[in-house]
Amino acid sequence: MKTTALIVEYNPFHNGHQYHLNQSKKITENDNLIVIMSGNFTQRGDAAILDKWARTKQALSCGADLVIELPLIYNIRSAEYFAYYSILSLDKSNIVDSIVFGSEAGNIEIISAIALALINESPDFKKALQNYLKKGFNFPTARRKALLDTYQSYNELKKVDPEKIRKILAAPNNILAIEYLKSLLRLNSKIKAHTIKRVGTDYYSQEVNKNYASASLIRNLINNRPQKEALSASKKLMPEKSWNILKNEIESGRFVKSDSQNQIILKTIDLIRRLKAEDLKKYKGVANGLENRFIEKAAAEFNPEKFLNSLKTKNLTETRVKRKILQIYFSMKAAKINLVETNAPHYLRVLGVKKGKEYLLSKLQSESETEIIINPAEKINTININDDQALNLSLSYDLLASDLYALLYQNLEHSQSRRDFHQKLIKI
Repeated sequence: MKTTALIVEYNPFHNGHQYHLNQSKKITENDNLIVIMSGNFTQRGDAAILDKWARTKQALSCGADLVIELPLIYNIRSAEYFAYYSILSLDKSNIVDSIVFGSEAGNIEIISAIALALINESPDFKKALQNYLKKGFNFPTARRKALLDTYQSYNELKKVDPEKIRKILAAPNNILAIEYLKSLLRLNSKIKAHTIKRVGTDYYSQEVNKNYASASLIRNLINNRPQKEALSASKKLMPEKSWNILKNEIESGRFVKSDSQNQIILKTIDLIRRLKAEDLKKYKGVANGLENRFIEKAAAEFNPEKFLNSLKTKNLTETRVKRKILQIYFSMKAAKINLVETNAPHYLRVLGVKKGKEYLLSKLQSESETEIIINPAEKINTININDDQALNLSLSYDLLASDLYALLYQNLEHSQSRRDFHQKLIKI
């Protein structure tokens, strides 16, 4: 029994995702397909448009056999950490034989060569990287420039056109693909990697190509157009079963618009105003004056969008700012992250399984090196983000994220807390 895994967000599940899922089954010829998925907040630091249970239903309805939630503490991190803990979780499951990811390049050999070079950094590369960082470039840009300066020192890359390397390192799905491969190499994992070329439109594109469009475009339709018009326009861009779930959630008011997230920013501004610089330095990546910028901007600005824009710099992207805001909101300090990262992962949370594929869940429970959780109430009876046990702490963050997310629903009648404690395993 062979199993393929996908690392996903499905925000929401569209035709491009369906293509990825179908092609993954085809090229691996495997019997089962599991996905490890972001929960209610995405790697970019945004609330997903639909909650994790609705997106689980979309995945199972469209061909996935098992859905696992990536814990929040690994999810709202940089691409490197997001990829590493996703791959580590799949590796520890001991049931995954292959992984398939989309990329703009669609070429596993050249992506693998770049990944290998970035693991085995040459002295010249390290020196160039530090020079670009000192000049104020953000890390992805500095890394791209450094590799282009030094690519000829790597046997795997010296025959590759530097323009091709530049384009690969500038595309978002390629960057994630590189991080997945780096993680597989670091873990010496037996999981075999495959890539398929992204079809349709670019990651950020607001254009439609036949029946393909980015998740960003679909979210913008829902955020900015009247409800009926948005649903009508998105229908051709999504598989019917996925669209029906989206339609039901939207008509029920059980979804989150982008402007609803301003509530989180406002609350975090309020929290920052109560803190000192040394308090903020307890968060990962908040140092070298960034702590003072947070305090200065929070004191001066109470408009969420202006607050975000005021913090952005050449080496500090909006995405990174959003992740830091969530980490501050959740009091996810460096010491807590370090605790959960030690001997990670501490559990695999199963959100749903396809009917008839329950044997896959049984296999996961018997083969996994880490604990399998279906009902969090069997592990903890309350949320405690000061718990000194890594499993309890990480699970508390996941549950707290669900509670926060529920407060952002368009219809607050659905905003009850502790849903994770009573939500049954989804079976479709």
